[in-house]
Amino acid sequence: MGFFRRRSETLNERLLREAGLDPAQALGDPQPEAEARTPKIGKVVLPDGSHVDPRQWDAAVTVVAPGLAGDQVRFTTIPDGDVIVSDETGDADLAPLADAVERHLNPPYRAAASRQEGDLWAVGARRIQVAMVPFPTGDKLELSWNGADAELRVDGEPSDAEIPPELVELGRAAGASYFVEALRIDGDLWEVRVTAF
Repeated sequence: MGFFRRRSETLNERLLREAGLDPAQALGDPQPEAEARTPKIGKVVLPDGSHVDPRQWDAAVTVVAPGLAGDQVRFTTIPDGDVIVSDETGDADLAPLADAVERHLNPPYRAAASRQEGDLWAVGARRIQVAMVPFPTGDKLELSWNGADAELRVDGEPSDAEIPPELVELGRAAGASYFVEALRIDGDLWEVRVTAF
């Protein structure tokens, strides 16, 4: 799993991005001609070979990104804007992909990108919820609570480890009975999904 920190942006650029505006256009920077001719995005092929319809994403964009190796990339952008790379050939800067997504969607999000032709990439991203959960082992945590009994599973196996209070708090906020799934992003930072039942 790779990690990189994008170039720092100016206060003006950050404010424009957070307002949903394209800093490059608002500040008068010319857009690359190829990027301006945004083709219709078809189905995006993910690194595992599956196809995803762009309507399943919170944002689906195309962007010209020279210098990227391979044909597919998966990454997660965390709340502070840093990018955690989970699948990439080489170690090129993915900032052009993340910047294109963030014209439409603020971090945190997970993204998958697929080369369309030449340096043209299609990128699909979906919003995620993240939480800091200090837990030393595993990449996937599942906590279920039916109102009387709790079960914790780590990487699919039942565990007698102490249940992280952060997961309990997330579940209780959803309802009296709940299921919380956490997928490790990096260190103690997890993507969390909470379902009440």
